[in-house]
Amino acid sequence: MRILLLIAALCAISLTACKTAPENKNANKNGNTNTNTSKIASLEAPAPIKPEGPVDPNFQACNPYFPLVPGSQVKHTINFSSGLVADATVVVDLIEEGGRKVFRETTQIVDKSGGMQKAEKTVRKYVCEEGRVKIIAENTDNRVQDRQTRVDMTFKEEGAFMAEPAALRRPGTTWSYKFNTTLTNLGEPPAKLPEPITLIFTVKGEESVTVPAGTFKALRIERKVGDLVITEHYARGIGLVKRASSEGTGWALSEYSGVAPAE
Repeated sequence: MRILLLIAALCAISLTACKTAPENKNANKNGNTNTNTSKIASLEAPAPIKPEGPVDPNFQACNPYFPLVPGSQVKHTINFSSGLVADATVVVDLIEEGGRKVFRETTQIVDKSGGMQKAEKTVRKYVCEEGRVKIIAENTDNRVQDRQTRVDMTFKEEGAFMAEPAALRRPGTTWSYKFNTTLTNLGEPPAKLPEPITLIFTVKGEESVTVPAGTFKALRIERKVGDLVITEHYARGIGLVKRASSEGTGWALSEYSGVAPAE
């Protein structure tokens, strides 16, 4: 049971395609299935997410590699290792909690069928201090066909999701943070993993990356969770432009608004 919970938690934090629903032996190469047709047909497509307000033209990002511009919206195409293809939309809003400004980042993942096979929504909250972006909360609601799962992450300390710019310019810079995970399957009681999970980040340097949205000079960062390795590329002024997991899932930036490349 603990192994299954750990796998589910890793799926949530790595944004990869784990089999949270029974495998269908009649699935075609595009990841479409011919079973549970009536159940899938009864599902409702999720409403597209949008930022709550416009972009402030005077806003100054705390960290150019992870700009968190309120009112911004970026989109990625995800190719899962299972063959499923999905669209990811990411919007940022600025809210106030506990007397301080908090950046709320909402990510919606919907497969190309409109969410009939996979619909996922992740909300992360960050604060930024002296160029360091710290994550303070994260939860994910995930539906694969007709199975629903929620993952909640709690942080004993505010972990650095992105190091300060000066540190990012030094290849070899490493940092990490830990969190506890609670998994809830619909209709079942919550189950908390007994041990915290550790994320380890390492800066690998800059390189040119080409994605559907264009070619960018991007910072390469490797993120490790146990044996899973996730390579991410961040462009100044834009943020994440490419992600590739060692298990085969890949993200590529397709369009953006409210943010712009910076030198």
